[in-house]
Amino acid sequence: MQLSEKAAHWLQTLDFGYILPLMARLPLPMGQALSTARGLLNVTMDYEWRSLAIRFNYIRERTYRAMRMMRPDAGERFWRKATIQRFIHNSRDEWQACLYDLPVMERICRQSVVEGIDDLLKYQSKGRGLVMVSCHFDGFMGMALLGMKGLCVNALTTAAGNEDPRIHPAVRTYLKNKYRKLEYRMNGKIVYQEENMPFFYKALERGETVVLFGDVPGSKSNVFIPFLNARFKMPLGAWHLAVKTHSLISACVCVHEGVGRYRVICLPPAEIDPGSPLLALQPIYTFLENNIRNMPERWIAADLLPAYSEIS
Repeated sequence: MQLSEKAAHWLQTLDFGYILPLMARLPLPMGQALSTARGLLNVTMDYEWRSLAIRFNYIRERTYRAMRMMRPDAGERFWRKATIQRFIHNSRDEWQACLYDLPVMERICRQSVVEGIDDLLKYQSKGRGLVMVSCHFDGFMGMALLGMKGLCVNALTTAAGNEDPRIHPAVRTYLKNKYRKLEYRMNGKIVYQEENMPFFYKALERGETVVLFGDVPGSKSNVFIPFLNARFKMPLGAWHLAVKTHSLISACVCVHEGVGRYRVICLPPAEIDPGSPLLALQPIYTFLENNIRNMPERWIAADLLPAYSEIS
């Protein structure tokens, strides 16, 4: 269903400006239940701010294609169910982004687990920087929990993906608030990579953690890495950061396990191979791929996979 421009403007103003913040003020079970209902409504309408920004509905159809690509033997019922669940997980992520500055986060932190956190804190205490590669998988809660468990966490994002004038003003405001609230929990900063890359090198040299997302192919990369049944030009930013600062490299995903309960699954940190980005990054992408294959419906960026395959 293609909304008119006026209807799309009204809906996003109401949704991101009022409904999501109001849901965050409700008890967690009620807020999560409403986020599920919102996800079901969104998949019915094929509604998402990214598609509305370009006035073309594509998320649902490409997510369905991605589910078929990742699990070709699973069958029609699985592909359709996974597509619906992806919208539910995305809706929950958009709701929980409004929780980051609320007291309920202390309860969420107590109920949640970061695997290997003691080792991560040990490296930080010794001044070893850590480059952590993640993906758009079950949301951003993992970065908040890493910070709340004691790490100093910084993250890269792009101005292009957040400041595009085609994005509705209510959504741009929502994204800015999301990042500022996350920073409060991360003990660090979220910085546009186009504007201040030196910030991340300095953070790593101080022994802090830098998180970047590795599930978007890099247009400037010339290294093909096997990932989800294809070979993509995957971004080498994590490798460059780790090599230049003598930092460790790792990967993580965050999995929602129940109301107010999350598990951050971490790949044990390793020394970087300075001579081969392929050898250094292959374990990272194997880790991310294994988690995505096990729970494809939680990969919020799944709709990008068909396009990657067309240009690989």
